[in-house]
Amino acid sequence: MALMNAEAINSGTIDYLLSEPAAAELAGLRTRDLSEGQTLALLHELRTRVTGEEAGALLALARLRQRAAVKFPAADSLFFTAEALEQATAAPIAAHHAAWLDRHAPPGPLLELGCGIGGDTLALAVRRPVIAYETDPVRLQLARANAAARGLSDRVTFVLEDWTAALDNGTLPDAAGAFADPARRVNGRRVFRLGAMQPPISALLRLQRRVPLLGVKVMPGVEDDDVPPACGVEFIGHERACKEAVLWFGAAAVRPRWASIHEGNIWFTYAADRVGPPVGPLAPGMTLYEPHPALIRAGALRDLADELRAHLFDDQIAYLAARERQKHPLAQSFVIDYVEPFSLKVLNRLLVREEIGQIELKKRGFPTEPESLRKRLKLTPGGRDATVFFTRRGDERLMLVGRRL
Repeated sequence: MALMNAEAINSGTIDYLLSEPAAAELAGLRTRDLSEGQTLALLHELRTRVTGEEAGALLALARLRQRAAVKFPAADSLFFTAEALEQATAAPIAAHHAAWLDRHAPPGPLLELGCGIGGDTLALAVRRPVIAYETDPVRLQLARANAAARGLSDRVTFVLEDWTAALDNGTLPDAAGAFADPARRVNGRRVFRLGAMQPPISALLRLQRRVPLLGVKVMPGVEDDDVPPACGVEFIGHERACKEAVLWFGAAAVRPRWASIHEGNIWFTYAADRVGPPVGPLAPGMTLYEPHPALIRAGALRDLADELRAHLFDDQIAYLAARERQKHPLAQSFVIDYVEPFSLKVLNRLLVREEIGQIELKKRGFPTEPESLRKRLKLTPGGRDATVFFTRRGDERLMLVGRRL
């Protein structure tokens, strides 16, 4: 339905969405069933009181607020577009960025460069005055509204301008530090190199000469050879995923590489290994640990291995094995029942014998996508659960059959 696309919230509907009548309509929608099956009925009802365009915008925003609840505790009072919500920094991560900048910056305001709808802006403004730049007028208007909704309007100065132009013409304000969120999608396509971001890394390095304390949010898969010298790289984990990397410059670059992971309302920090975990055996009956992806990206497995009294079974494969079994918030744990050279025939024989009905497939260091094998597996309807790891040790391809603990 045309009214429910990403453009339902646009320059033509924002003023209405920010009005008191719209606030009353949105409050009424909080307790309604907003599922797709109710779209026509809800729009018909709303159109008895507002225009069709306004009805579409109301329903779009109400649904976005429901989706945003996993990122923002106060989502019911905030304003989004679909694309901007997808790109926005989740509140716990934004608070982490802000705390890190505040801890290491000298006194003074902070710059937020590419503020979007204000995810990082709000967190920074809790700690310091903020000057926030954005080139998209719709997003800037939403960010301003979000600051007002959180009682932070007097803490943020919003600027509708390309900050790189302000840097080049000498009008960029002085600041104690800066946080930049360059676009990692260009013309709708994801980019994978720092030089392809908008603005590119070259502009950020020019900025860093002006504002030495700088954080730059980049893609979690940033290549090591793409990282500029003299910065630290932090890999940030949240909800069991590596969500992003941040390049920290100046006093904020406290180490070359590390992982910070938010799990259970606690932040865990692990420095990258100077010496990796030891390599040891892998055998049936042992426990296999799958470390958090942010630890893997950071190369920060040694301390975790020590805590688990575990080892690698191959120095290039980021699984840990141990004879003891224990739980850890930053590792998923499995008991391994079988360790076999890869053979689909042998695997199916095991699956039938053990009456496996539901199977989870994982891989690391294995050339074939496991899901491409799923249709060839012989499963028992109503059978028990199992996990199969396709991996390798040296040049030998292995399959490990086990169970989650």
